[in-house]
Amino acid sequence: MAIAETARLTSMFGTEVNIASGEFAEILNSPGKVFSAEDMAHVDSTLQAQGLTTSGHISIMLAETGAGLSLITLMDGVDTPTPPGEETRVGMTSFVPTTSTWQYNIDAGGTFDSFPIGDQVVLSGAFLWDSGVNNEVFAISNLADLDVGTLVLNSILSGGLTPNQTIQILTSNAGNWSVAATFDFEATKDNKTLMQYFDFEITAIPAPATLCMLALAGTGRRRRR
Repeated sequence: MAIAETARLTSMFGTEVNIASGEFAEILNSPGKVFSAEDMAHVDSTLQAQGLTTSGHISIMLAETGAGLSLITLMDGVDTPTPPGEETRVGMTSFVPTTSTWQYNIDAGGTFDSFPIGDQVVLSGAFLWDSGVNNEVFAISNLADLDVGTLVLNSILSGGLTPNQTIQILTSNAGNWSVAATFDFEATKDNKTLMQYFDFEITAIPAPATLCMLALAGTGRRRRR
């Protein structure tokens, strides 16, 4: 049975977004935790070629990659580099299954660390780049049906990020990417931090062709009664 992978993301204020996975089979084919600059540029250029604006946005998407099913967070986009750019900083904390892997690119600056806690792994990163000149990315990979986790993003220095609809959640349909929902960074109770977080759950549904076959089979059974 053909299976299409999907994810349900729930924001800090309870908004649910369901997204379908796309395919970036060309990326993350090397072992290790490096998300290469070439792979990052491929994701960015593919989205831009399909009419999406990545510059000034944080784009989150689910995709089949060389490292398995990956939840990718692209920090900003670059169309035509315009030095010197605007210094931008985003903090990230993520709780992921111990069976997952992760890849990241902090070539422009920043730090990344991981450590186990019980049946999860905590990923912690500080991403620093010059918006308009370069960007950064990380991915949670080797995800499977029913895996759950949390992704927390903190706007430390907004720099070149758009002030509204900063975070865009992408979905895919027949190879075409589109924006399923957008979110802003929200002020915490002490008004000292701007953040947004998403609980995520991986789900699997029969692919459309399989659903049609199941529907026809059900119709046939009913007719024989």
